[in-house]
Amino acid sequence: MSKIVRYRFMGSWLWFWLLCVSVIGLPLAVLYLLTGTDRMDTDVDDPEQIAEDLYTGKLAGKSVH
Repeated sequence: MSKIVRYRFMGSWLWFWLLCVSVIGLPLAVLYLLTGTDRMDTDVDDPEQIAEDLYTGKLAGKSVH
């Protein structure tokens, strides 16, 4: 069984970009991005089929489980 690994930022994009704009806040923005990102591992039987469906739009808006 193969795994699909996805990352999703769960923090506030507004707060992240405000930190990025300020020169002093740039290191804090990188730290905020790293700590606010969740890793999701999904076991799949046929990863090639999942990838093909994603590229063709068949899985748009659906959860892959």
